[in-house]
Amino acid sequence: MSRSRLLLVSLMVLLCNTAVAKSLKDYLGHVKSMSAKFEQFVFNESTGEPDKTFGHIYVSSPDKFRLVYDKPYEQVYVADGKRLWSYDADLEQVTIKKQQNLLANSPAIVLSDPANLDKAYEVKAQGLSHNIDWFYLKPRTTDSGFDHVRLGFAGNNLYVMELYDSFGQKTELLFSQLQYNAKIPASTFTFTPPEGVDVIGDPEK
Repeated sequence: MSRSRLLLVSLMVLLCNTAVAKSLKDYLGHVKSMSAKFEQFVFNESTGEPDKTFGHIYVSSPDKFRLVYDKPYEQVYVADGKRLWSYDADLEQVTIKKQQNLLANSPAIVLSDPANLDKAYEVKAQGLSHNIDWFYLKPRTTDSGFDHVRLGFAGNNLYVMELYDSFGQKTELLFSQLQYNAKIPASTFTFTPPEGVDVIGDPEK
Protein backbone atom coordinates (compact mmCIF):
# COMPACT_ATOMS: atom_id res chain seq x y z
CA MET A 1 0.00 0.00 0.00
CA SER A 2 1.39 3.42 -0.93
CA ARG A 3 2.30 5.93 1.79
CA SER A 4 -0.49 8.31 0.78
CA ARG A 5 -3.13 5.57 0.81
CA LEU A 6 -2.00 4.17 4.14
CA LEU A 7 -2.28 7.64 5.62
CA LEU A 8 -5.71 8.14 4.10
CA VAL A 9 -7.20 4.88 5.35
CA SER A 10 -5.69 5.34 8.78
CA LEU A 11 -7.18 8.81 9.05
CA MET A 12 -10.62 7.76 7.90
CA VAL A 13 -10.97 4.70 10.10
CA LEU A 14 -11.68 6.85 13.17
CA LEU A 15 -12.56 10.20 11.64
CA CYS A 16 -16.19 9.71 12.62
CA ASN A 17 -15.53 9.02 16.27
CA THR A 18 -16.23 11.42 19.15
CA ALA A 19 -14.97 14.98 19.10
CA VAL A 20 -11.24 15.62 19.19
CA ALA A 21 -11.33 19.26 20.18
CA LYS A 22 -13.91 21.93 20.76
CA SER A 23 -13.26 23.58 17.42
CA LEU A 24 -13.63 20.31 15.53
CA LYS A 25 -16.47 19.10 17.74
CA ASP A 26 -18.72 21.63 16.08
CA TYR A 27 -18.22 19.72 12.84
CA LEU A 28 -17.64 16.11 13.87
CA GLY A 29 -18.93 15.65 17.40
CA HIS A 30 -22.32 14.38 16.26
CA VAL A 31 -21.02 12.07 13.53
CA LYS A 32 -21.22 8.30 14.01
CA SER A 33 -21.08 7.25 10.38
CA MET A 34 -20.20 8.82 7.06
CA SER A 35 -20.34 8.02 3.37
CA ALA A 36 -19.02 10.07 0.48
CA LYS A 37 -17.56 10.06 -2.98
CA PHE A 38 -14.12 11.56 -3.44
CA GLU A 39 -11.55 12.70 -5.95
CA GLN A 40 -7.95 12.17 -4.89
CA PHE A 41 -4.98 14.12 -6.22
CA VAL A 42 -1.41 13.07 -5.45
CA PHE A 43 0.89 15.89 -6.50
CA ASN A 44 4.20 14.98 -8.10
CA GLU A 45 6.85 17.64 -7.53
CA SER A 46 8.94 16.52 -10.51
CA THR A 47 6.18 16.93 -13.10
CA GLY A 48 3.79 19.29 -11.37
CA GLU A 49 0.91 17.15 -12.62
CA PRO A 50 -1.21 15.33 -10.03
CA ASP A 51 -2.14 11.66 -10.26
CA LYS A 52 -5.94 11.59 -10.11
CA THR A 53 -8.15 8.80 -8.82
CA PHE A 54 -11.84 8.46 -7.98
CA GLY A 55 -13.64 6.45 -5.36
CA HIS A 56 -16.04 6.30 -2.47
CA ILE A 57 -15.80 5.67 1.24
CA TYR A 58 -17.96 4.45 4.11
CA VAL A 59 -16.97 4.94 7.74
CA SER A 60 -18.61 3.65 10.92
CA SER A 61 -17.46 4.67 14.39
CA PRO A 62 -15.22 3.68 15.96
CA ASP A 63 -13.05 1.46 13.75
CA LYS A 64 -14.71 0.29 10.54
CA PHE A 65 -14.41 1.62 7.02
CA ARG A 66 -14.58 0.66 3.37
CA LEU A 67 -12.46 2.64 0.91
CA VAL A 68 -12.88 1.87 -2.79
CA TYR A 69 -10.87 3.27 -5.69
CA ASP A 70 -12.97 2.91 -8.84
CA LYS A 71 -10.93 4.74 -11.48
CA PRO A 72 -8.50 4.45 -13.19
CA TYR A 73 -7.95 1.09 -11.46
CA GLU A 74 -9.83 -0.90 -8.86
CA GLN A 75 -8.52 -1.22 -5.32
CA VAL A 76 -10.48 -1.93 -2.15
CA TYR A 77 -9.53 -1.45 1.52
CA VAL A 78 -11.83 -2.80 4.22
CA ALA A 79 -11.27 -2.43 7.97
CA ASP A 80 -13.58 -4.73 9.93
CA GLY A 81 -12.35 -3.72 13.38
CA LYS A 82 -9.76 -6.50 13.61
CA ARG A 83 -8.20 -6.79 10.17
CA LEU A 84 -7.43 -4.56 7.23
CA TRP A 85 -8.16 -6.22 3.89
CA SER A 86 -6.42 -4.80 0.80
CA TYR A 87 -7.54 -5.96 -2.64
CA ASP A 88 -5.80 -5.07 -5.90
CA ALA A 89 -7.87 -6.20 -8.88
CA ASP A 90 -5.03 -5.84 -11.40
CA LEU A 91 -2.67 -7.96 -9.30
CA GLU A 92 -5.49 -10.38 -8.38
CA GLN A 93 -4.18 -10.24 -4.83
CA VAL A 94 -5.64 -9.77 -1.34
CA THR A 95 -3.45 -8.82 1.62
CA ILE A 96 -4.67 -9.22 5.22
CA LYS A 97 -3.03 -7.44 8.15
CA LYS A 98 -3.91 -6.78 11.75
CA GLN A 99 -5.75 -3.50 11.80
CA GLN A 100 -4.57 -2.33 15.21
CA ASN A 101 -0.88 -2.88 14.55
CA LEU A 102 -1.05 -1.32 11.12
CA LEU A 103 -2.74 1.85 12.32
CA ALA A 104 -1.05 2.15 15.70
CA ASN A 105 1.16 5.08 14.68
CA SER A 106 -1.41 6.85 12.55
CA PRO A 107 -3.08 10.17 13.34
CA ALA A 108 -6.46 8.42 13.30
CA ILE A 109 -5.70 6.68 16.58
CA VAL A 110 -5.10 10.03 18.27
CA LEU A 111 -8.20 11.53 16.68
CA SER A 112 -10.25 8.92 18.52
CA ASP A 113 -8.86 9.94 21.92
CA PRO A 114 -9.52 13.57 22.91
CA ALA A 115 -7.44 13.24 26.07
CA ASN A 116 -4.27 12.63 24.07
CA LEU A 117 -4.84 15.18 21.33
CA ASP A 118 -2.73 17.92 22.88
CA LYS A 119 0.02 15.42 23.67
CA ALA A 120 0.32 14.23 20.07
CA TYR A 121 -0.76 17.23 18.00
CA GLU A 122 -0.65 20.94 17.73
CA VAL A 123 -4.13 21.80 16.48
CA LYS A 124 -4.72 25.26 15.07
CA ALA A 125 -7.85 26.81 13.61
CA GLN A 126 -6.74 28.64 10.48
CA GLY A 127 -10.02 30.40 9.78
CA LEU A 128 -11.89 30.92 6.54
CA SER A 129 -10.28 30.96 3.12
CA HIS A 130 -12.49 31.00 0.00
CA ASN A 131 -15.42 29.97 2.23
CA ILE A 132 -13.55 26.93 3.57
CA ASP A 133 -12.96 26.69 7.33
CA TRP A 134 -9.48 25.21 7.81
CA PHE A 135 -7.86 23.29 10.68
CA TYR A 136 -4.16 22.42 10.87
CA LEU A 137 -2.86 19.33 12.70
CA LYS A 138 0.88 19.00 13.34
CA PRO A 139 2.30 15.89 15.05
CA ARG A 140 4.60 16.55 17.99
CA THR A 141 6.75 13.49 17.27
CA THR A 142 9.07 13.00 14.31
CA ASP A 143 8.32 9.32 13.67
CA SER A 144 4.74 9.61 12.43
CA GLY A 145 5.69 9.40 8.73
CA PHE A 146 3.88 12.61 7.82
CA ASP A 147 4.42 16.30 8.41
CA HIS A 148 0.93 17.69 8.85
CA VAL A 149 -2.74 17.37 7.90
CA ARG A 150 -5.27 20.05 6.98
CA LEU A 151 -9.04 19.57 7.18
CA GLY A 152 -11.38 21.97 5.39
CA PHE A 153 -15.10 22.30 6.03
CA ALA A 154 -17.71 23.89 3.75
CA GLY A 155 -20.88 24.71 5.61
CA ASN A 156 -21.21 21.91 8.15
CA ASN A 157 -19.54 19.22 6.08
CA LEU A 158 -16.01 17.96 5.57
CA TYR A 159 -15.10 19.16 2.08
CA VAL A 160 -11.35 18.68 1.64
CA MET A 161 -8.49 16.87 3.31
CA GLU A 162 -4.85 17.66 2.59
CA LEU A 163 -2.10 15.30 3.71
CA TYR A 164 1.56 16.26 3.59
CA ASP A 165 4.04 13.45 4.15
CA SER A 166 7.56 13.77 5.48
CA PHE A 167 8.94 13.71 1.93
CA GLY A 168 7.01 16.81 0.88
CA GLN A 169 4.37 14.96 -1.14
CA LYS A 170 0.87 16.36 -0.97
CA THR A 171 -2.30 14.28 -1.26
CA GLU A 172 -5.60 16.13 -1.59
CA LEU A 173 -9.09 14.66 -1.34
CA LEU A 174 -12.26 16.46 -2.34
CA PHE A 175 -15.47 14.99 -0.95
CA SER A 176 -18.93 15.08 -2.54
CA GLN A 177 -22.36 13.54 -1.91
CA LEU A 178 -21.38 13.33 1.74
CA GLN A 179 -23.89 11.90 4.19
CA TYR A 180 -23.57 11.88 7.96
CA ASN A 181 -25.23 9.29 10.21
CA ALA A 182 -27.05 7.41 7.46
CA LYS A 183 -27.55 3.71 8.22
CA ILE A 184 -24.80 1.67 6.57
CA PRO A 185 -25.34 -2.11 6.24
CA ALA A 186 -22.97 -4.21 8.37
CA SER A 187 -22.00 -6.16 5.24
CA THR A 188 -20.27 -3.04 3.94
CA PHE A 189 -17.49 -3.66 6.46
CA THR A 190 -16.87 -7.29 5.62
CA PHE A 191 -14.75 -8.61 2.77
CA THR A 192 -14.72 -11.95 0.98
CA PRO A 193 -11.79 -12.48 -1.41
CA PRO A 194 -12.88 -13.05 -5.01
CA GLU A 195 -12.48 -16.57 -6.25
CA GLY A 196 -9.08 -17.41 -7.67
CA VAL A 197 -7.08 -14.51 -6.21
CA ASP A 198 -3.91 -14.89 -4.14
CA VAL A 199 -4.46 -14.28 -0.41
CA ILE A 200 -1.51 -13.14 1.69
CA GLY A 201 -2.08 -13.32 5.45
CA ASP A 202 -4.33 -15.29 7.77
CA PRO A 203 -7.95 -14.07 8.04
CA GLU A 204 -8.31 -15.84 11.40
CA LYS A 205 -5.54 -13.88 13.13
